[in-house]
Amino acid sequence: MWAWLALLECLACIMLELAEAAHAVQIATLHAYAFLHGWSADDFLKHIENAMDDVLVWAENGEVFGFVVMRTQDDQAEVLTIVVSATRQNKGLGAKILNEGERYVARRGADIVFLDVAADTPAAVKLYQKTGYQRCGTRRGYYRREKGRVDAFLFSKHI
Repeated sequence: MWAWLALLECLACIMLELAEAAHAVQIATLHAYAFLHGWSADDFLKHIENAMDDVLVWAENGEVFGFVVMRTQDDQAEVLTIVVSATRQNKGLGAKILNEGERYVARRGADIVFLDVAADTPAAVKLYQKTGYQRCGTRRGYYRREKGRVDAFLFSKHI
């Protein structure tokens, strides 16, 4: 029980920071565990260096446990990818990271955020619904899988 209380305290004090080049390898490693076709460290470095992108990391003692990559164009933003380490999932951290990302893009002038999510990832779909995203479309056969393709659900949220 005490461990759970300590985690709740941690959730209240989670602070995300803008990623630096030194984070790229850890971010890519986390992404590779979460996605069949993970992005490379070079891919993430390009996002870190891109003036339109915000790459936010949650790290403890130098170890990255979660991140979000968001892109802002004028008054719209998009969640390009978000990952929480398997050891830290199902504890509200994804929602916290997503909410911090939304705050960043709102400061850039975005008033709506878009994202897509694979239809075969019910935990991710639940996260987005729980955090106020509304389903606004479907891209048929968008994501490749080892055995075929799966739809992408499109979501949006006014912030």
